[in-house]
Formats: sequence, structure tokens, C-alpha cells
Amino acid sequence: MRKRTYRAVVAAVVAAMAFMVGAGVAQAAFPDQTGCTSGSFCVDVQNRSGNFNIKGFNVPLHESLEIRGMLVPNGTEIPDFVPPAGTNGFFARPERVPGGLLGIEWIPGTSVLAITELAGPSSAIKIEPNTSRLRVPIKVRLENLLIGMNCHIGTNSRPINLDLITGTTSPPAPNRPITGRRGTFAPIPGGFSFLGNTNVENSFAVPGATECGLGLGLINSLVNLKLGLPSAAGNNSITLNNDVALGFVP
Repeated sequence: MRKRTYRAVVAAVVAAMAFMVGAGVAQAAFPDQTGCTSGSFCVDVQNRSGNFNIKGFNVPLHESLEIRGMLVPNGTEIPDFVPPAGTNGFFARPERVPGGLLGIEWIPGTSVLAITELAGPSSAIKIEPNTSRLRVPIKVRLENLLIGMNCHIGTNSRPINLDLITGTTSPPAPNRPITGRRGTFAPIPGGFSFLGNTNVENSFAVPGATECGLGLGLINSLVNLKLGLPSAAGNNSITLNNDVALGFVP
């Protein structure tokens, strides 16, 4: 029974890591200014592809994460982010993951829902339009009957802090610097966009799992064992390819 439980948890974690920036769900039209009020500057960041790595555990990333809202000047290079009414501006489409994900074939009749969440208030989202830099704290929630409905990698108090840049990183060892790139400039009505940005980050830490399953932390321990969590800064990396638009809403 313990072996079967371990395998199911491993599948759930792999699914969540694949979903951290989205996996295989069609994007909205770009740019999307839904919820931006008249007279505001609307920002829309849509991820297209990427790669996530924890201590050599590698997962390809696809579409489905979007950050959308308004930017309000505050006298600095990083304006305040204001989400559309009734949201936090962080849109990650849930994905139901069957048992055969990534060649794992042994979860009969079981599925997992992996949901990426903003770990904190919308004010924690920091977007620098001049450089396409994005800072955002995230956590990943895993859901199914085995691991419960509140299993998380990261929490509001201990999030996965991403500082995604288009330049060159300065990570702690053993990681080495990696370099992103600014995308192609393209005008849009009332503003501009950069298509095909590559944002990179390899200085972040990944905390251990919390609230996974019943009992005295057994399933938390199995999740942590599989992924080597907690994983200190210098052992992890993420690369995101995205489109960014900033436009005035008349």
C-alpha cells in the first residue's frame, strides 16, 4: 500500500511541476485587455513555452499562465500592478492530469488537478515594462483524493520567489549564469508589445511540501524525497518564453 501511495504522489508532483507555468491549454487572444478600465494602461503577459528544473529534475513547460491587469505609475521604474476587479490578476488554468503522464502508467482510474497560485497579494506582482522583468511569488496546489485538496509546494509565507529577467543572471553556485533575450517589438493599438521574450531565473529556492495527505506528514516526506525538497538557491532554474503587451485603454 505504501509503495502504491508513493507512486501516486510522485505522479501528482510531476504533474504539478509541469503545470507551474501551465501545460497544454490554449491561450486567450493576445493582447487581452479584459477587465482593464477606461483610461488605464493595461499589461498582458502570456507564457508560450519554457522549461523548469529542480536539481536536475527537468520538466518542459507549455502554455496557460497569464498575468493581466493595469500598471499605475508611482515615480519608479516598476509601476504598481492593479488587477481586474474581482481577480488577483494571476490566471492559471487548472489542468486535470491522468495517470499516464510522462510515461507513468500505474495509477488506475486516478487523476490529479494541478493549480498554480499567486503566493500573496496582487501587489506582490512586479512588472518592469522597460526591460520585461517580472517578479512574482508562486505556490503550486495539488488536488486529488489521495493527497487531499490543500497539498502545496510553497506557501504564502514561504513562496517560490521568481525574478524573471531578459538579461544575464548572477546565481549562487553551483548554478552558472544563463541569459534571456528581449523579444521582437511590435506596435498594438494604443501601445506596444514584445513577442517572443525569453525570461530566465536560476537563483530561486524551492521549499518543501506541506499539507499533503492524511497522517503525520508521510506524503509530504515522499514528495520531498522525490524532488529533493527543500531545494536551495543555486540548484534550480526556469526559462519562460512569453509575449508581453502594454496598451492604453481609451
